[in-house]
Amino acid sequence: MEKTDAELVIASLEGAPYAFEQIVQRYERLVFSIVYHQLGRRQEVEDVAQEVFLKVFNALSRFDRRRPLKAWIAKITVNQCRDVLRKRRSSRVEAFSNFTEEEERRIRSLHDLSAGTAAMTEAQSRACLKLLDQLVRRLSHKDRTAFLLREVEGFGYDEVSKVLGSSQVAARIRVSRTRKRLLAALSRVLSGGETLKP
Repeated sequence: MEKTDAELVIASLEGAPYAFEQIVQRYERLVFSIVYHQLGRRQEVEDVAQEVFLKVFNALSRFDRRRPLKAWIAKITVNQCRDVLRKRRSSRVEAFSNFTEEEERRIRSLHDLSAGTAAMTEAQSRACLKLLDQLVRRLSHKDRTAFLLREVEGFGYDEVSKVLGSSQVAARIRVSRTRKRLLAALSRVLSGGETLKP
């Protein structure tokens, strides 16, 4: 039977060698995804992810086991990415592309719902994702994080609020506002009313 997050945390703190490895295996896809989408440089993903898990390991004794481990790890990851971005002295992220199939499905359904039309062709979908990539790169760090966690990673608003350090209402408003801005900009570009410069 698979152990819960809380059980793995306890076992890890008690020195069980398998426990932290299982935590890493359970959440490495999430960490890699956040790091890649925030920083946009493939060559940095592994190094930053290792730093994240080192911080998780060192802070595990301070983790409140009544809270979700997933949101706690995501928050550490987002903070680590923010530190890396600060070191670059730039708030602009270079890429938000190469979505997984699940991420593409979520974003396609988001666009299909907003447009109220039938599903897009594959070529239209690729073009839409490329445009969305450019638009997301222009978001502020908090808006980009909120959008990524909710619409790409599928976090609940309670988890998004914990990562952002805000109320659930504020997280909901931020995600909704960001989604509307992205969809409006996407529609303007797709209708030919606006062009995007790299």
